Amino acid sequence: MKSQLSKIIAVFVLVTLSVPAGSFEAQAAYFFNPHFIISDEEMADYQSLTRGQIQQFLKDNNSGLTRLITTNFEGFTKSAADIIADAAIESQINPKVLLTTLQKEQSLIGDPNPTQRQIDRAMGYRCPDSGSCHPNTLDFGKQVDGAAWQFRQYLDAPLRWTFQAGNQYEIDGYLIRPANTATAGLYNYTPHYSGNERFWRLWVDYWGRNFPDGSLVKAPDSPAVWLIQYGVRRLITSYAVLLSRFNPQSILTISRSDLEKYEIGPSIKFSNFSLLQSPDGKIYLVVDDYIRHITSPEVFRTIGYNIEEVEPIDDADLAAYQLGDPITLESIHPTGALLQDNTSGGVFFVQDGLKHPIYSRELMKANYPNRILTQVSPEELDQYQTGSPVKFRDGTLVRASNDSKVYVIANGIRRWVQDEAAFANFGYKWDNIITTSQQAVLVHELGEPIE
Repeated sequence: MKSQLSKIIAVFVLVTLSVPAGSFEAQAAYFFNPHFIISDEEMADYQSLTRGQIQQFLKDNNSGLTRLITTNFEGFTKSAADIIADAAIESQINPKVLLTTLQKEQSLIGDPNPTQRQIDRAMGYRCPDSGSCHPNTLDFGKQVDGAAWQFRQYLDAPLRWTFQAGNQYEIDGYLIRPANTATAGLYNYTPHYSGNERFWRLWVDYWGRNFPDGSLVKAPDSPAVWLIQYGVRRLITSYAVLLSRFNPQSILTISRSDLEKYEIGPSIKFSNFSLLQSPDGKIYLVVDDYIRHITSPEVFRTIGYNIEEVEPIDDADLAAYQLGDPITLESIHPTGALLQDNTSGGVFFVQDGLKHPIYSRELMKANYPNRILTQVSPEELDQYQTGSPVKFRDGTLVRASNDSKVYVIANGIRRWVQDEAAFANFGYKWDNIITTSQQAVLVHELGEPIE
């Protein structure tokens, strides 16, 4: 009999293939992958937080541990933050893992007034479901040190334990195959689906990075590139497709756990301006996230397309796109054109009878690197109505030439990257910042900062 997880995955695949991309905006809840919880590197990153940062984390969460002074496993009096830091260093286990486990097991991060019982059982170390905790471990210092030591054993001797990476197990009715040693270790520590889902959700809440829409990301152990959009990740299926829409230099390498928290959305399978034919015979032009119906064979011929360029697709592929405006005989420059006023020098992106001002050379080069700029008279430009100014593409890093603030563009708005720490935390590259005119920056509405 198939497991419940198998059924869920099957239903999920059907849903993602049948829901238009635009509707994914309502599905921004993060996705728990029970096969991969955190990476081995993350579990072993014992230098991820300093003592001061651990104490500040406890304070920021109004934790009762902020004020806790007690003995460590050797009997020396120390603060809770020092006990956590010492255990992390001694066992070379990420203090973030220890802090997350403190909340998972006894809610000690979020509880401002924990009981002695909570403190004595802080990490759930040697506290099996089948009975009471081992009496020699009922102490905060021993709990933290013992749990850190235990996590280290899972990494150093993975074959000694019940759950091992690469093998499949049934856990609470789910078929789970831990993808790495850290995930297997978490199941050895807590052999329950719900407990590990709680750990993961806390991990994401505490330490996860929420990448702005338009971010291009990849994991360090895979060449696959994904677009973060509407709270999901969309696989870009080939380098040719990537080049047709995006700048490969903008790809961010992020942790596997940061990537895995995003549910998988519809793949991006077709290059920009591909011609697609649906099962009912209609031909569409792909323009970014939209498909535009070419309304007749006459329109098709007038634009100059070749029927041999048309690729048959199924309804599932169509469902990955939103329906854009149809292309008719009245559509002027349906694929867009760069036109420059040969008198004033002003540059416009003209599409479907609208001219959209481009406020800087840098913006033009970033958005239309392979387009030819055509000189035209003011009289020709006057034939077109003026549309909204062109904005930088999502995921672009920009700053005005008269301002040191760096912004990332997401959903057409600019989000200030507040400091160097935030810049580094998201993996941004200084070389990718585009310095441009203030006018080109200000066309983007100011959104929430990135901290």
